[in-house]
Amino acid sequence: MKNRSEIEIMASILRSATKDWEYKTTIMNNAMVSHSQLIRYLAIAVERGLVNYSENSGLYRTTEAGQVYLGKYEQLLLLLPTIPELPDLSDSEEIQQEI
Repeated sequence: MKNRSEIEIMASILRSATKDWEYKTTIMNNAMVSHSQLIRYLAIAVERGLVNYSENSGLYRTTEAGQVYLGKYEQLLLLLPTIPELPDLSDSEEIQQEI
């Protein structure tokens, strides 16, 4: 998997808990993030009101504000052009000859 931006990671986490209340493990697996990333991003999401945390059950769910974030994220993806794959630069001799 390619390196993802912070915005992409947050969107993946929010998307993982949109339908139901979810455990950390489920969110971590669905969003494909490490445990340390999950802890950091969930703390930010809860602090900013993007995710609700239930202290009774230990579950998380995306809030209305989180849904707005996801909507804006999807709009942004539609506006940005896709970036083609960069050429393989393993043949550095050709590049040096061109210079």
